[in-house]
Amino acid sequence: MIRLICSDVDGTLVPDGTRQINPELFEVIDRLHEKGIHFAIASGRAVSSIRSLFAPVEDKLFLIALGGAMIATSRRTLFHWDVDQRDICEMVRQIRQIPGCEIELDGVQNGYLETKDEAFRDWIMHSYGTKVCLVDDLLCVPDPIVSVSIYHSGHQVDTVLKGFMEEWRERYAVVTSGTMWVDVQRRDTNKGRAVAYLQDSLGITQQETMVFGDQRNDIEMMGQGYYSYAVENALQEVKAAARFRTGRCDEDGVLRVLKALLAKEQENL
Repeated sequence: MIRLICSDVDGTLVPDGTRQINPELFEVIDRLHEKGIHFAIASGRAVSSIRSLFAPVEDKLFLIALGGAMIATSRRTLFHWDVDQRDICEMVRQIRQIPGCEIELDGVQNGYLETKDEAFRDWIMHSYGTKVCLVDDLLCVPDPIVSVSIYHSGHQVDTVLKGFMEEWRERYAVVTSGTMWVDVQRRDTNKGRAVAYLQDSLGITQQETMVFGDQRNDIEMMGQGYYSYAVENALQEVKAAARFRTGRCDEDGVLRVLKALLAKEQENL
């Protein structure tokens, strides 16, 4: 019996960096909730972005945000794991020297940008629906920071940020999310660990858990659910980590599995 479902967002439920979600998913989440099945959104996005995208059902969700660095509900933050402030300052100074990059610091309360690029700021706020504050200096943000997100305008993070990633991987979890973003969190932070926290808190086993994903930051999560699904557009290494496959993001592959699950639950009544 499935008691917990966890799904990534970008590349799994919606095309990267968009809000193009099928409204039928909200109906399905409602029906799963009625049957006592918990649903968690596990994303690299900030809490505010997830809440905005899933507003019709946010009170029925657990929110695993920022690649697992925060766990929240619609009302409060449950857990968060902070990055050392001295290291944040050093990362910011390094990224400022790399052309084409923007930095977003994600704190417990808000996201923070110091960009002069109004188009980038508007994209973050409107396409992702993230609540962000524009500041003069990211080195002076008072909020505890749980994630450092780096964007590259040329969609070449693996190449442009290779040296940065190699350096910081010695101490932190440094994970690419698509071709645009690199996320830096504490080494003990990932979606899989966050799912494990939920499972322990709710008394749910891996055999009662279903997960969906497409990117490297979903791999640890695949190990936390027996019913692990990679969408067809997922990276090969994610497919290798998953037990099952479903259709592409733009073909509503996740929604198809969830509807089949509901149909099976109905048959068992």
